[in-house]
Order: sequence, then structure tokens, then C-alpha cells
Amino acid sequence: MRITRLQIENFRSIKQLDIELPQICALVGPNNSGKSNLLLAMQRVLGRDWVRVSSFSEDDICNRDPSLDMKIALSFAPPLQYAKFKGVAPVAISTLAFECKRYKIGSRKGERRLEQTCLSARGEAPMVPRSAPKKNVQARFEPLIGIPSEVRDQVPFIYIGTNRSLRDHLPGARYSLLRQLLEDVDRDLHTPDQTVKVQQVDGSEADEPRIDRFRSLMDQAMDILRTEDFARLEASIKRNALRQLGFDPDTEAEKLDFFFAPFDTMDFYKSLDLRVREGDFEISATELGEGIQNALVLAILQAFEERRKQGAILVIEEPEMFLHPQMQRSLAKTLTEVGATNQVIYTTHSPHFVSIPDYENVRLVRKGDAGTTVRRSDLPSDTARREKLRKELDPERNELFFASRLLLVEGDTEKLALPEYARRLGLDLDREGATIVEVGGKRNLPEFAKIATSFQIPTGVIYDRHSSDFQDNSKDDESVFNSELAKLARSDGSVRVWELCEKYEDHLRKAIGEQRYQQECQKYPSVSKPIRARLMAADAALAIPEPFGDVLHWLAAKAEPMGGKK
Repeated sequence: MRITRLQIENFRSIKQLDIELPQICALVGPNNSGKSNLLLAMQRVLGRDWVRVSSFSEDDICNRDPSLDMKIALSFAPPLQYAKFKGVAPVAISTLAFECKRYKIGSRKGERRLEQTCLSARGEAPMVPRSAPKKNVQARFEPLIGIPSEVRDQVPFIYIGTNRSLRDHLPGARYSLLRQLLEDVDRDLHTPDQTVKVQQVDGSEADEPRIDRFRSLMDQAMDILRTEDFARLEASIKRNALRQLGFDPDTEAEKLDFFFAPFDTMDFYKSLDLRVREGDFEISATELGEGIQNALVLAILQAFEERRKQGAILVIEEPEMFLHPQMQRSLAKTLTEVGATNQVIYTTHSPHFVSIPDYENVRLVRKGDAGTTVRRSDLPSDTARREKLRKELDPERNELFFASRLLLVEGDTEKLALPEYARRLGLDLDREGATIVEVGGKRNLPEFAKIATSFQIPTGVIYDRHSSDFQDNSKDDESVFNSELAKLARSDGSVRVWELCEKYEDHLRKAIGEQRYQQECQKYPSVSKPIRARLMAADAALAIPEPFGDVLHWLAAKAEPMGGKK
């Protein structure tokens, strides 16, 4: 099961939003853009046993405007199923909608109320029987009112927020990973092949079903707990209950019995605490620091993946929290594996959790005059394109998803030299959210530019007129290729293209003169070309060649999304 569509109106920073959610969805955007609000909207209506009007406050209404109604609607695939009575065909429920409105008239005018609605694929309330079916009686139908608990229980929603409190993920919490894992363990416990060796009176051993052994031990525990005070309490409750129900407790006690019973197996599992022992010291893991609790929550997530659980909806805020880069990469792989059979939706600031070949899984979150908006790529995804991009897989290149403005360059030489020129010009590219990405060669520039512009990221492209990517016998092809690169430019300035007259080194040689260029090269005789280019760019005695000044001033400018404000 997965959420296919999320619609939100007037919730926190979100004025109006209607987005499709893929099986694996990475929400990327700057701080305060509204990423967490997207997850919070889902958590408010799916991540708790009951949703009431008190589940929301005036702080949840956009701009705290009392005149606004708030709406959160989620569509599912496959649809949820609901049968009001046994023996009738279930109806399909495609969408769950929650609307927080105000009473318009009457004594409660101005108070908030919450309307919860099930909707069919046509956007209408499903029709259900008014009463249980009876033989030879024509069934009468009515719209389904509210969201029955049987419907909500079909949505296996698991939320992991930035507060990595282990307590929220222990089996006592209904919507927790560990609860789901132990429910599987409990089901397995009841199967006939689950046995345990039990010593007989004659000293021999025999196999006994684990569930029978558990019940026997629980009965023994109850015998120990059944003190005289306990027995009197139990008898008092039974006697008074019989009186209240019209029975004589002295003569009719056998007609209705009331008694305390021990845990069943799942109740026992739900009561478990996760503890840690170091030497002779033992403590609940819920009392440990945030870093250790985070590690345990993620360990439970990895155990979830190892057991190949299916059909859950996992929503995670910043999975990279507290993790070194190596562990971020490891967890990113885990999320991908979990996402093969479960839906995974997460926010992230880490390039390890997004991938250019899987750009269709990325949603860019931005905040402007229209509140929080979400952009997805409109570039078609196919196997050939993904495989081509996978050959160029590099976490550093994934930074393009986090850029407010982006400059694409052919290789390391430009990537190392241009930031030095920016520093000399007094431009702080990092502060402005600008990113320079080298794409691994001139031939890759168009594909990376298509991806970036499909997300409406203002993009610049700088290339060499003559590149080593093209052999001498293919210069005609390179001329055609250069023409295609030049056509990427847009009249509104959201996409800029610059051509260097030759390769970077030849361009620099022309700019500063052959003699000065050779002198500079002799200063750095034992370094690679990219490093030498960076050192020369950092030399304040050398002029900054054109068009690098224009390029960098464009890159450092405050960016609006392509097409203006959104």
C-alpha cells in the first residue's frame, strides 16, 4: 500500500498543494521551506488512534487566519476496503479526507469542527447498506459517514520524527516498527511447529507447543499473584457486577463469571522494554542519550528491512541525523531496499539520500509568496536515461538538487578554479546556496541541464569550444553539439550558457598571454592541471579572465525559480 496523492489546504506554511508521491520520495529544500509540514500533515491524520478537532490548533491554520478552513486528503493504492456488515461486498475507498472547519451559525458559531470523509475514486462518499442484509428484504443504501476505525486500521503508517525518542518506537506504541515486527513474531509463535523441550515427571524430555507452555507458565504466575487481598478484590468486583446486571450473586454466580486473566502473548510482547547492560550496570535504553537512541531506532528500521516486511508507509524526518557519511550511505541503501516493498517518504539535507539517476523520486520544496510549493521533474524517465546517468553516479553531483542556482562545468579544472575567482570577487557561493557541479565531460552537459531545468533550478552551463571528448575527426559533430548547447539558453535568464574559446588552459593562456602563462606553469611544476588551475586562479596578481566574472556574478545572484516567483 502507498499514498499516491497528497492534497493540503491552509495547513501551516501550505496554502494549497496537490502532489503525487512515488514509492520512494525524497523531499529536498532549505530550512523553513515546509518539508516537515508535509510530513506533519500526514502524521496528524494517520499516525494516531483517533483524530479529533483537538488534534489541531490555531497554529496549524495557515497564517493563523480564523476565516480559513483546513483540509488534508490522502489517496491510496490499492484502495482501502470496507464492509459495514458481514456478508456484503466491501466498497472501495480511494481517499481519506479531513477538513477542519468552523460552525457558521448557531450557539457554536466560530468553533472548529472536524469532518472526516471516505471518498471513492470518483470523489464521492461510497454507498453502504443501512442495515444488515435480510432474506427477501430489499437492501437500502446510504452514504458512508465518517471514517470507520476498520478503515484507518488498514493504513500501516509509521512516523519517525527528528525527536528520535526510542519510547515512540517500542512495541507499546501502536504505530511503531517494533510493534509490527513483534506482531509477526507473535503470529509465528502460535504455529504448531513452534515447540519447546519440557522435562517430564520421569526425567525425560518432550516437545510442547510454545503457546501451551506460555499459558501454563502464566497460570503459574497468576497463582503466585493471587494473594488473599487479590482474591477478595476479584470476588468483590464479580459480586457487585452480578447485582448490577440483575443476578443474585449467592445463587446465580455460575451463570456469569468475571475474573482476572494474565497477558496473552502479544500483550506480553507489547510490554517489553529495550534495555542495555554494560558490565554490572543495566538501564532502559530510553534513558540514554539522543545519539544512542537514534542508532537503536535506525537499527530497528534495518531489522524491518531484513525481515522483508511489506506494505507499510514509512515517513522519516532527516534520516541522516547523528550519522557519519559512511553510515549515511549505508542507511540510504537500507531505505532503498525497504522502498522495494514499502513506501518510504523522507526529508533530507544530505546528498547521500538523493540520486541523479533516480531524479523522479525527488521533490523540491520551496517557500515563497504563495507559501510552500513542491516541484517535481517533468522530464520523462526511462531505462536508457537512468543507466546513462548511473555511469556518472557521484554523491557530489547529487548536490544539484540542493542548489538555489547551479553551474554545470565539464570537469575538475573549472570546478576548482571558479570558486577561487569567486572568492577574489568577494562572492560567497555557499552562503547564496549556489553550487558548481562537474558532470564528467562535455557530452554529459545536456543531460544534467535537462534534469536541473526540469526542477526549475536556475542553471548555467559553461563549456569549451574544443573538448577532448571529441576527437579531431569528429569536429563537425562537435560544432553541431555546441549549437545544441547554445540553444539551452533562455531569454528570461533562468538558463545561461557561456562558451570558452578553447579548452580552459588555452582560454587562460590567451587571457594572460603566453609568456606569463608559461611563467605561472613553472611555479607549479609537479601538480595536476586542475590543481594548477586553482592555484593560478587564487593569485591576485593575475587578471580574472572573461567570462568568469559574468558567470560568477550570475551564479551568486539571488535566485527565483524559473518562470518567476512560484
